[in-house]
Amino acid sequence: MDPDRVLFAVENRLLRRKLSPAERIVLGQTWNKQTYEYMARQSGYGDAHLKDTGYKLWREISLALGQRVTKKSLLFVLQEYLQSSTPLPKQVFPKPKDIIETQPGCTVRTVSATNSIQTPPSLQYPCDPLPPLSPLYINRPPNEELAYAEIQRPGGFLRIKAPQKMGKTSLVFRLIHLAEQQGYQTAHLDLKTVDGTVFNSICNFLKWFCLRVSQAMSIPPKFEEYWDLSTGHKISSELYFQEYLLAQSQTPIVLIIAAAENLIQHPHIAQDFFPLLRSWHEKAKWSDLWRNLRIVIVHATEIYVPLKINQSPFNIGQAIKLLGFTAAQICELATRYGLDYFDSNCAKALVDLVGGHPYLVNVFFYHLATQALTVDDLVKTAATPSGIYRAHLLNYLIQLKQDPDLIIALKQVVSTSEGVELDAVIMYRLESLGLIKTKGCLAVPSCEVYRSYFHQQLSS
Repeated sequence: MDPDRVLFAVENRLLRRKLSPAERIVLGQTWNKQTYEYMARQSGYGDAHLKDTGYKLWREISLALGQRVTKKSLLFVLQEYLQSSTPLPKQVFPKPKDIIETQPGCTVRTVSATNSIQTPPSLQYPCDPLPPLSPLYINRPPNEELAYAEIQRPGGFLRIKAPQKMGKTSLVFRLIHLAEQQGYQTAHLDLKTVDGTVFNSICNFLKWFCLRVSQAMSIPPKFEEYWDLSTGHKISSELYFQEYLLAQSQTPIVLIIAAAENLIQHPHIAQDFFPLLRSWHEKAKWSDLWRNLRIVIVHATEIYVPLKINQSPFNIGQAIKLLGFTAAQICELATRYGLDYFDSNCAKALVDLVGGHPYLVNVFFYHLATQALTVDDLVKTAATPSGIYRAHLLNYLIQLKQDPDLIIALKQVVSTSEGVELDAVIMYRLESLGLIKTKGCLAVPSCEVYRSYFHQQLSS
């Protein structure tokens, strides 16, 4: 039975109250026969907190039904209850695929039977990507729906673009979670983690690439059988995928290539590798075997590599560009932090201050939720060396001071409200850092905090 219908029945018929986000996770994942350890790993909640939540929820359900309910007996008892009740509407909560979207409107608060609000048991500083079931993840429609659909489409090809800390990896984690729930195999390759020697030649790179996918699929590499220097490295890698990896797999393979912009620094690799990816995608039009390969490319900015239009993988498939949060999405996130007083006017002010940047918004809410500070306190000092973004801004300043060309360019950008033209490579580097955004051919600061801070720091 659909977990959405179970949640609807428990909330609207059995308990007659809205479940907290932790309760939704425990109920939905128990229905999917998952352990508390799995729930904790996927949601960011502590194992002990979820067990305590489950114990209290089973007790409340037991009182409502008039019979004892435990985690083990829940499925049987609720199935009997639902079968004896009148039919329920079929789709109550948004999806996709009964997996990730079973916690709409989640908050990081726990809500008791009387709907009183409590502080979350643990709120971590927002420095890492969010786990797939994290209640702090905010959907940015239609991005998630498009991404989920594309990796389930035979031969799907997905491109995700956004600067640093805009939520690319959090979305990728949700894609991996969905893929695994569908029974797909996944290979997540992050080009930021690759040793420099791998980029010495296309041979080194393609062998590393095929090795990492083999490891992700838990099968031993067999280069001696499929790699033939007489046919070339690109053909060898293609045969390796076709005759070894795809031929062995009974399910689709979701291949995720993260930090693809790193290849810009190695054009001799990029000019061979990117057209190869496109050719593999095009084979899915006529080959059942290649339809099982779903490719996801994640990059921080535009890829400036000279490629013929019919060889580039950056003009095909489904493209997603992650933008900053809207005022409405910021208000939704505020409620998940338990900040119900944070209204639409405050949200609009935060959009103006940080451009809706997801990381900067989360840092703002973390400090509001954990310290005795007001919105005005945080706003007034946000762009100063003593404000809540001091470590983030200082890290950028250190990076910039290692490259005088970037300092000169950014100084120009923050010194005018009109926007300036920059060298294409300099512009891509600043955009990938998230410090600027483009308006046509012009570069402007991506938010007021960056404009104010770097204008002050670079003016001397």
